[in-house]
Amino acid sequence: MANTPTRNEPAPPAPPPGPGPGRWHWRTHGPRIVVLSLVALTVLAGAALFGVYFVDHLIGGIHRVHVHSLAPKPAGGSGLTILLTGAQTIPAGKKTVVFKESGLIMLLHIDASKEAGGVVSIPPQIEVAVPGHGQMQLWKALVVGGPDLLVQAVHSLTGVQISHYAQVDFRHVADTINAIGGVTVMLPEKTASSGYVLHKGANQLNGTTAVYYVRQPSLTEEGRVLRQQSLVRAVLDKLAAEQLLTKPVIAVRVLSALTSMLTVDGTFTTAEVRQLARELGSLAGRDGTFVTAPVRQSKGALRLVPPSGQLWSAITHGSIAAFAREYPATVTPAAPR
Repeated sequence: MANTPTRNEPAPPAPPPGPGPGRWHWRTHGPRIVVLSLVALTVLAGAALFGVYFVDHLIGGIHRVHVHSLAPKPAGGSGLTILLTGAQTIPAGKKTVVFKESGLIMLLHIDASKEAGGVVSIPPQIEVAVPGHGQMQLWKALVVGGPDLLVQAVHSLTGVQISHYAQVDFRHVADTINAIGGVTVMLPEKTASSGYVLHKGANQLNGTTAVYYVRQPSLTEEGRVLRQQSLVRAVLDKLAAEQLLTKPVIAVRVLSALTSMLTVDGTFTTAEVRQLARELGSLAGRDGTFVTAPVRQSKGALRLVPPSGQLWSAITHGSIAAFAREYPATVTPAAPR
């Protein structure tokens, strides 16, 4: 049975706003939780119960944004790559500034077979050449030029053709975790985060304790990335194992929470989201591979190192699983610290 994180007394104040973009924090990053926003839209079972019209109505409510630098959609027999990121929406009078900053940069690839795929995390602080702006940390491309510039920068860096863009508003992450009834994560040893005790072994997290899990102040940058990936895996496993979207009352709550936190590019049609949902179901369990691009500090900056070149090639050729087998050090551990 999973442990429920306990809280020491007296109860600490609510956690302060996350640190700057040099460190991962919940409002602008998150595991790869952005993947869960798409994956949880595995609405085939939901469609059987509520009808395609109902499901399409919910999917149609997802916010769209224009992204002009996307590559043409691949032919039917090709794989599909989506750039996933996170953003903080900040009110500004009657308008909303959507693209404030992001520390989450990932490439989600669905193989041509549509039966497997992978999630590749790109550390946001790496120094890269951003088209038209010179050298800067990769995450700044989104701040400087929005999704268009970030897509250009990632394509220039990797050579991977990016067909779609998706983004999560992290104000709604806790609600989403609660909507699916919480998740279970594994830890190799007992630890604590802002007064919440996380136990060795299995821990049952709700929306609040999931925030503490990924925002533990003592974590290194690498540790935060691993926690994010672990949380996403837990969400995917929960959705797949319990078939939450086949349960009417839960499905309405889950879909509503997910559509409120997700933004996709304007070419991402409702029908395509439904189709993608079918394919993303395979990312849960053994068919999905989670890896992080290898980096190291060099001359005061974080830079990609080999075998990152082979990783980009693996995405293009739908061989992320083979890459992970050859370079196991890049694979997300099952129980990150």
